[in-house]
Amino acid sequence: MGTSLETTTSGLALVDLPGLIQSLASQRRAGLLKVTDQETREERRLRFSGGTIQSLTGGKTETFGKALVWSGMLSPQQLSSVLARLGQDCTPDRLVKALVAAKLLDKNALLDALDCYVEEEFTTILGWKQPMLSFSDVIAAEEWAAVQMKIGMSINPGSVLLEGLRRQDELGTFAEVLPDPWDALIREASVPEPAGLSKDAAKLLEDFTDGTVANKLFGFPTLPPFRARIAVGQLCRTGILRTANLNELIVEADAAYAHGDHRTAYGLYRRTLGFGQGTSRIHLHLAELAERFGEKAEAAESYMAAVQQMSDPSATVVALRNALRLGADREAVLSQMVAIHLQLGNRDETVKNLLALAELHGERGGREQAMEAVREAQELGADQGTTAVMLARFARADGDVEQAALQLELAARSFHENERLDEAITAWRELLALLPGRCEYAKECAELLVWSGKKDEAIVVLRTALLTQKDASEDVLLHVYELLAQLVPNDVECHDWLAQSYERRRDRDGATKQLKLAASAQERTGDFSELAATLERIIELGGEKIDTYGWLARTRVKLKQESLASEAFSKAVDALLELGLLKDARPLIESALADLPASLALRLRLAQVTNREGDRATAMKQFLLAADLARGCGDRPTARDMLVQACRLRPDDLATRVRLAEVAEEIKDANLDSILADVVRVAVRTTNHGIALEHARKRISNAGGLAYGPRCELVELLRLCGDTAGQLGTGKQLLNELLEQGEFEKAVEVLSRLVASHPKNSELMLQLAEVYSALGDERKAFRFYKHVVPLLQLDGKLSEAKVALDLLQGMSEDHELPMIAMARERLDKGHSVDWDKIRQEAEQDQRRRAAGMVQPAGDKPPEKTAVKSERPLQRVIPRVITPTDDL
Repeated sequence: MGTSLETTTSGLALVDLPGLIQSLASQRRAGLLKVTDQETREERRLRFSGGTIQSLTGGKTETFGKALVWSGMLSPQQLSSVLARLGQDCTPDRLVKALVAAKLLDKNALLDALDCYVEEEFTTILGWKQPMLSFSDVIAAEEWAAVQMKIGMSINPGSVLLEGLRRQDELGTFAEVLPDPWDALIREASVPEPAGLSKDAAKLLEDFTDGTVANKLFGFPTLPPFRARIAVGQLCRTGILRTANLNELIVEADAAYAHGDHRTAYGLYRRTLGFGQGTSRIHLHLAELAERFGEKAEAAESYMAAVQQMSDPSATVVALRNALRLGADREAVLSQMVAIHLQLGNRDETVKNLLALAELHGERGGREQAMEAVREAQELGADQGTTAVMLARFARADGDVEQAALQLELAARSFHENERLDEAITAWRELLALLPGRCEYAKECAELLVWSGKKDEAIVVLRTALLTQKDASEDVLLHVYELLAQLVPNDVECHDWLAQSYERRRDRDGATKQLKLAASAQERTGDFSELAATLERIIELGGEKIDTYGWLARTRVKLKQESLASEAFSKAVDALLELGLLKDARPLIESALADLPASLALRLRLAQVTNREGDRATAMKQFLLAADLARGCGDRPTARDMLVQACRLRPDDLATRVRLAEVAEEIKDANLDSILADVVRVAVRTTNHGIALEHARKRISNAGGLAYGPRCELVELLRLCGDTAGQLGTGKQLLNELLEQGEFEKAVEVLSRLVASHPKNSELMLQLAEVYSALGDERKAFRFYKHVVPLLQLDGKLSEAKVALDLLQGMSEDHELPMIAMARERLDKGHSVDWDKIRQEAEQDQRRRAAGMVQPAGDKPPEKTAVKSERPLQRVIPRVITPTDDL
């Protein structure tokens, strides 16, 4: 086996594989030897170290797993179980790791399996004819090789080489009797099993069934491939097994096909061809299976072979189509299909194949044959557009430009009518290539391109036509420019040409439209100054004011002209509101505010619109923001109006009312008092007493003068807050001022409130009694003088208590005088004056007197003498209680 040797480490002479292996072993070389079969392109990689083989890789992934079974380390069931867990595509290194982890194999068992693995691989590579050899010192890392070296594999190349050569010699002795891998084997019942039959051969016969393919015996699970081949050779040499004849082979092939064993069926069907008796059925089977396995060339060849033996035209057409699809010779297939379809009367199929044949002749330069095929197709009713394109192509090849142009125009219009847009576009393009500058053709082509979604190509077609056109009419150019303007919105020159044309035609709508397109182009190019001027021109023309105002406003924003932008947005909103488009106004304002958050006019309009829509929350928010903006700009009246609207939307919003009060105070609003009163009311309702007190005092300051109502309110607030001292001081101050101004009724009202709040304050009680006495209301005066006596006694003011008793004596009726005397007596003795007890004692005395019916002498009742108060009215009324009085 002489082969050429490629190496990257040294220049070695041409040697065969055994010689190279012996050389590497004798020289104790280290490196990687690659052995590649030139036919199958299989490769094996042998790693040498010190002249010994450390690893062998590159074979099929399942080979080592089988070697475990061949060497008896694992049973087929054990291997299947492990592979089921790891997956059928398990690599050898993963398999070894899994077996070691499961403690199914030890190192010695793995080494035995590796010996078997290497021997079988050596047998394989020594059987290759003229393999390509390559040795290199550079060794790429491989996981499977690393696992072999880790196990400790170290094989003497000489011994394994000798074993491999011995096996090749032994296989050579059976070469004549070994069956083809795809032969089906039959057991000869007349031949007895000889006594000296090997164990391997006997094992093959144990489960043998007639019709078994030789490949299955060669790959027997528990036998290495070499031993299996030797065993099959022995069985065939002794006559125990024989190869199946043609009929038996066909039967076995059909059975495999029926059972879904397609690979076996394919091999058996191909084997039948070796007998020279292939039928159309066998060829069709082979074609189908070859296509299933991806072998298209073999499938096409099988279909064509089947056609030669088929008599059914329909089946023949199917086979020819399949052959054509799979790459068979087109001319032969098409010619046969034309003849068959003509015979069957299938006009459409005949036309189709004639045109395909014409194309084929045209490609090969046979124009006369091509045109003849086209004419035959036209006679049979071929498509006008398709045949016109083909004729145009052939005419153009002959140099007849006029005829080619005529055929292309016919084809383009025919395709267009039949809605075959792509083909129509192609025809128009070819026509423009023949006759450049024809704007009418360019327009037709561009329209079809646009409909097909090829906008950029349509633009190129139109611009090319405009550049090359000569003496085209304005009407034709108008249509071209209109289409170009639609496709290229940024082409300002195009819009300018159209605008001028519409102006000449006095078409205001058309001019406005072009101005808008020009504006769009200016916007896209960023020319905002010119854009603003263009939009103002559109507004002057009176077209679509709402949209144009909005557009102008956005342009002003980009130019940072915020006041002009706000004005334009406001005009757009006002125009919408005039038309009653409330729902459209709000989105416009919101988008405008995103650009102009400090626009008071827009905030005001958004608040009004949302309020009209019933969106109270948003309206409230916008009124407050508008108020802030107005206040920040110094427009306090507007801020006040916004806050008033916000207060109407939320009756209990204290914070808004506080802000309203501040603004009203700043501008000295005429309704400041009612605003402050509203703040106090809401603050009290929400228990914000501090704010209520603050604004109550502001209200008093704002009212000026006596401010009776606000001050009474402040007294009441102090009571609610629990500020007793404050309430008493404020109330006394108000009371004194009322008494000084002679407002007795208001003074009585204030004093009554104070007494109600401070029922144990003797000073307030005494003053209230004196006021009622001064006003002539003896009943109320008597009641309060009566109440004040115990309070004065408790406060240690005995003299004032006696004066009060004197005043009571002057106001009492006859039946009350004894009670006054008893109270005086208790007061003198230092006993507490308890009017309930005094009343009870007086009633008891009266009952005793009534029982005796006799009044003791000298026991006359004391005469009623008028006792005047030591504090006459003129002194009582002006009396002022100061906060420092002893309470």
